[in-house]
Amino acid sequence: MGSGATPRGGKTAYKAEGVPLVRSMNVHNGRFVWKDLACIDDEQAAKLEGVTLMKGDVLLNITGASVARSCLLPDELAGGRVNQHVSIVRVDQKRMLPVLLNTVLISDSYQRLLLNGSRAAGATREAITKEDLKRMTVPLPPLELQQEFADFVAQVDKSQFIIHQDLHGF
Repeated sequence: MGSGATPRGGKTAYKAEGVPLVRSMNVHNGRFVWKDLACIDDEQAAKLEGVTLMKGDVLLNITGASVARSCLLPDELAGGRVNQHVSIVRVDQKRMLPVLLNTVLISDSYQRLLLNGSRAAGATREAITKEDLKRMTVPLPPLELQQEFADFVAQVDKSQFIIHQDLHGF
């Protein structure tokens, strides 16, 4: 697990092209929002090398108004970075598939758990800590069953895309 930092200079440090920098506004429950995806240059990215994104990462917003939102990293963004409001949750895919973890994190019961934990007594703002995440337990069905679930989720996503195309004519 890791979370990044805002490059020195904040918004003025963002580039039109370069290494993608995922921010909390890009992470929505169950989906990645490409709008306003920031980019940073190679020098800035080198300073955030410890939070390099990899295929299969689960992204979780850990601070602010969008705390507890979670989605899977789109494969195209592998090699990108995250800012300090987004945590990378990386699973051992020999034991757990990322799609299962993400589905658990966005479920009603885990959203309540995450949101309640983020509002700890004495906190000045909503935040989920690494310790909070490490203490969480998640169901771990056999990998074969997880794969069946992942296949089902992929089929549902395809169906939703087709319906969206039909409704909007593109």
